[in-house]
Amino acid sequence: MRNSVLHHAVIAAAIPALCGGPGAVIAQPDFSASPIADVPSPEGVSIPQGEPLPLSLDETVALMLRHNRTIRSAYLQRVVERFDLRAAERTFIPQAGIGAEIVTRRVAEGEAVTDAIVSTGVSWRTPVGTTVSFAWDQRRSLDGGPDADWGAATLSVSQPLRRGAGTDVNMASLRIARLQERINQLQLQATVSNEIAGVILAYRSLVQAQEQARLAELSLERSEAILATNEALIEAGRMAAADIVQTESAVAGQELAVLQARQQQTSAQLALLQRLAIDPSVNVIAIDTVEAERVPIDFERALDYALSARVDVLAQRQALEQMRHSLTVARNDRLLDVSLTGSVTRFGGGDRFPAPFAGRTDYAAGLRVEIPIGDINRQQNELRAETNLRTAELRQEDLVQGVHTQVRDAIQNVEASWRQVEAAQRRRALAERALEIQLERLRFGRASNFETLSLQADLRAADTQELTAKIDYLNALTTLDQQIGSTLETWRVSLND
Repeated sequence: MRNSVLHHAVIAAAIPALCGGPGAVIAQPDFSASPIADVPSPEGVSIPQGEPLPLSLDETVALMLRHNRTIRSAYLQRVVERFDLRAAERTFIPQAGIGAEIVTRRVAEGEAVTDAIVSTGVSWRTPVGTTVSFAWDQRRSLDGGPDADWGAATLSVSQPLRRGAGTDVNMASLRIARLQERINQLQLQATVSNEIAGVILAYRSLVQAQEQARLAELSLERSEAILATNEALIEAGRMAAADIVQTESAVAGQELAVLQARQQQTSAQLALLQRLAIDPSVNVIAIDTVEAERVPIDFERALDYALSARVDVLAQRQALEQMRHSLTVARNDRLLDVSLTGSVTRFGGGDRFPAPFAGRTDYAAGLRVEIPIGDINRQQNELRAETNLRTAELRQEDLVQGVHTQVRDAIQNVEASWRQVEAAQRRRALAERALEIQLERLRFGRASNFETLSLQADLRAADTQELTAKIDYLNALTTLDQQIGSTLETWRVSLND
């Protein structure tokens, strides 16, 4: 304390020199805006309270699937993604449009003429690259006069012979869109799986916090029982009065542990309610018990399942296929543009709207060749597509190796966690038996308080260790579910996409 006072005195003496001398004005800090300064505790704080809401793990997962905001957001995004696929599916459906306008123009004699123009058009691209289009234009002068009305209809066809020819290149964009839709579906599965795993871990954290609170209260009861035994021994003259101080200190420590355990339980409740997206003041109670049973695991079967079911593996395969289609398109773009073209145009005129086509008909056929010179953009696109494909292949290899490592590590973690459960159960049983013997000796005045309290603390630690080991084992199984991609199957969740 003296050092703190001296430190503040030194700072106070240094402030005038730092701020411009004795005449300088030093701004005083304003603590009025502090959210905790001189503010009484509010009434009705939003913490879990009221009647308990008991929930099993199955009920918790079901609630999460209905209310979780992350899953709801993912489903909203799926609306846009499905519409993207719908738009891509219309690539080979004829597209039509119609337009109308009224135009006022001034002719050579200075007279203003108003025309009404109607135009329509239909285009269709086939999977082999053929483009068929039909255009019709009709004009009528609203002021009348000779040759005021005319119309024209054109049917044209273009068939590429090299660039843009064939189903491989023309269907590429649609196939890429379909693959992307599959990737989007897999991403939705990943989102739901992650949220299920997250709420399971949050639920078990609440179970653990509740058990910690129960164990703390049980330990407090033991300490109070030892205190009562001490008082009886002191009254009987078989224990010195000063020896009871150790037990009273242990009782006070256990009371503190109970308060801390209840605070941790409240935090675990709030964390679970956040994932469930329900009122944070609900007093949710986890009713499932901590029961751990050994689950035998076959590594080869788990690995095969992971390679066939994991979302990231499946999504990477789709992405690799997308890269192959993109490379096909990029290579095709480097070919010469050689196309056969043909068109038929019918002209007509008259005094009715629309005018009948009674005029001439024009025919055209040709061969179009386009040779780019000095343009390296197409070569750049092909090089980028090749690089992306090679990178995706390397990523696929790395992912497969990573799956081997992750699954192996998850399985060994499960096995190690089970061995810890067995060791913790043995330690807990021995610690309980040792305390029972010590308490019996204490009743007859043949044991010291220090030894009894030490054994009680050891039992408390053994209880906590057993609880933690069981929770860790169950969480390890949940993690293994994620690593092999079986979370949705384990919980029998079918996504309505």
